[in-house]
Amino acid sequence: MTLPRRTVTLAIAISILLATELAVTWGQETPTQPPAAVKVAFVDISAVSSEYQALQEKDAELKAWLAGRRDNLVSLQDYIFLSEDNFNEAVAILDQPKPVPDDKLKRLDELAALSAQKEQRFRELESKSPRTTEEADEFSALREVMSARQQQLVQLEATINQQYQQRVEAARKELMRKVEETIAQYAQENGYDMVLDRAFVLYGGEDITRAIIDRLNPSPQATPAAEEGTTSPGGEEAAPPAAEENPPASEEQPSAEGG
Repeated sequence: MTLPRRTVTLAIAISILLATELAVTWGQETPTQPPAAVKVAFVDISAVSSEYQALQEKDAELKAWLAGRRDNLVSLQDYIFLSEDNFNEAVAILDQPKPVPDDKLKRLDELAALSAQKEQRFRELESKSPRTTEEADEFSALREVMSARQQQLVQLEATINQQYQQRVEAARKELMRKVEETIAQYAQENGYDMVLDRAFVLYGGEDITRAIIDRLNPSPQATPAAEEGTTSPGGEEAAPPAAEENPPASEEQPSAEGG
């Protein structure tokens, strides 16, 4: 799941408004006064998408949801000879949060056994020729049930895919709003007039991608090493402690007498 490029559109619109305002203001000033400089930055949205922790976690959550629903579709193959009501009952049980209660699991076993019994009868009639009139009617009825359940599985798969896309889109919009808010706040704090997507920048501008990613991601818990001052406030590795001028006696090289 990647973030949309709405920021680019907003930035372009803002840049047009700023350029228009500057042109008007410049026209009203004396010819010798230069226009105010515009401070521009850019953000690599692709990098934000790949490193934004909340986005990665949500993406994994949604993929797990989709995988679970697809596993249910595979399991429902064991129930395709059930009536519509019994099949829907199996669907509802499989859709329940895990772990499924024991009584529901027992009911699933009962439904699966009933479907297996009907499937066995269907296979017997399928291989029998000629069939009596009663057998032909029974075979036709079982085949219609199977066909109806298979079509129902196709519809369920389409519904699952649609729900997945809706969930992805909702998550993307929510997370993109957070990204936009973070970029706007950082720009205001640091005096930037425009922030563009790096994909649309050919030359110039300041890259603030890392700063935005660092703000979006939660700060890691302080480690003992950090508390001891091994890391500088700016995130750079601090210089190691100065070596002692005179090493301890225990670290001296062994004498010739000691071998």
